[in-house]
Amino acid sequence: MANIGVRSPYFYSLSNASGENFKIEITINSTLRYTLAKVTPDEAHFEVSELIRDYINIEYNGTMPTSPGNSSSGWSADVSITNYVYSDTAGTTQIATSTDTFDAFDGYALFEDQDKDFTLPTNGLLLTSTVVWLPDNTAGVIYYTASGVVTKYNISTSAEGDVTVGGVTVTIRRFDCTKYDPVKVVFVNRFGVPQELWFFGRTTESSRFQSDQYKSADITGGGVYSKYKHQYKKFDTKGQKGYVINTGFVSEDYNDSIDELLMSEQVWMHIDGTVRPINVTTSDVNYRTSLNDKMVQYTLEVQQANDLISTMR
Repeated sequence: MANIGVRSPYFYSLSNASGENFKIEITINSTLRYTLAKVTPDEAHFEVSELIRDYINIEYNGTMPTSPGNSSSGWSADVSITNYVYSDTAGTTQIATSTDTFDAFDGYALFEDQDKDFTLPTNGLLLTSTVVWLPDNTAGVIYYTASGVVTKYNISTSAEGDVTVGGVTVTIRRFDCTKYDPVKVVFVNRFGVPQELWFFGRTTESSRFQSDQYKSADITGGGVYSKYKHQYKKFDTKGQKGYVINTGFVSEDYNDSIDELLMSEQVWMHIDGTVRPINVTTSDVNYRTSLNDKMVQYTLEVQQANDLISTMR
């Protein structure tokens, strides 16, 4: 069975003309997690994506994983589904059994492209665009599949022009970053693997704060109060950093990557020498083409995905 994307539904179907009771056992990362059963004649369908997705534990610390298709990396889950078919509704007389194994990724299908069961290509590039932009003298990473195995391809600091990755021609383009320091964003793309996306234009930083307050009556005996104490007291004060990032002038090949970035639920940004988890707060974008707009540039607002004050409890 091919590797699957579990942000879209995945229906595991069983059929047997003599079957009346269908049961599946879902083992994730070597541990039996779910047992599901249906009593129905001839065939049964189980939607398993939501159950499996709970066990994909993605974390990015600044290093692109060597193998996102290995469950130990957290970017995917090893799944084994054993199915049983019984000829009676009580589920006592077993007539068939089989097991399927696959890796599950946090990927998804587009509605217009597939009616169900999104699977990663067995051989091919795990990028929607075949054009990759990088700063001058900067290495990069992209992923592809070879015989179903997710493989890392390292782009050298000097690579430019066409290269072949997983049997697909990928064009490497370079950006002169003498004016602004480029910002690297890493996000989980539609195939469920990490993708690098560079923003070459101006970056601005801001902070947003919010709090509640209440009116205090801090009076001691005899009606005495201190004029140095707050009558209106703030509490639950929180702050978050935000950024406005710009792609600079790039080609319209960025359109698909911007689309997937806004759809991603896991995004990180390299800035000031550190990796920071972020959420993209821009919720709509007008896609640009070189025919209509001559030059293609995108500006996005993002927000650090944590409070300025450590509030983990």
